[in-house]
Amino acid sequence: MFSKLRLLLVLLIGWTLTATAYGAVVHLNSGESLSGRIQGMDEQMLYLESDRGFGVLKVERVDIRLIEFDAAERNLARKLGIGLHYRPSAVPEERISLKNWLSPIDSLELLIGYHEAMDITHFSLEGRFARVVLNEGGHNLFLGAGAGFESEEDERGTLFRLFTGSEFFPINYPNVGLSVELGLRRQQGLGSTEQGFYNALAARYYF
Repeated sequence: MFSKLRLLLVLLIGWTLTATAYGAVVHLNSGESLSGRIQGMDEQMLYLESDRGFGVLKVERVDIRLIEFDAAERNLARKLGIGLHYRPSAVPEERISLKNWLSPIDSLELLIGYHEAMDITHFSLEGRFARVVLNEGGHNLFLGAGAGFESEEDERGTLFRLFTGSEFFPINYPNVGLSVELGLRRQQGLGSTEQGFYNALAARYYF
């Protein structure tokens, strides 16, 4: 089921993405600064639409000292993100992610998991809170905690975790968040108790 959901998510993001320009100030090695909206970037060149009416400027990457992004354009407060949270393991976990930003630094997230294997139905539901502790350019560093439950047929278990990670927002697609996460996970019930470190990846589109 989740393979189909993952394909649907990719198609949805691909359909909703637009090449949204990103406001920034580009500081050059010469000491000069250029301000405008970034239209695109490759390994050699950055394309900046000047806010002084000079049109689209081509700036060589080797001449750039620093790119300072407009933080106001990355304010995710009150935005809802929909995506996929993936944890690689012996039995990979794929969960639907619904992430709501309460403020520019605080967010609540709901992870919903469901799959069937060997006629056994597995369902999980987890609530998580995260806070941004560092925000630079197109990415932020966050800390958080989560708790929830899991079920397999008539068995029930609980899940707790502490985590940290970073979420990255591509220059041309500021509504898309790609994150990597590391944390400590403890699962009780379902016939055993498991505890250990884990890593996870996630992709979300914010509306």
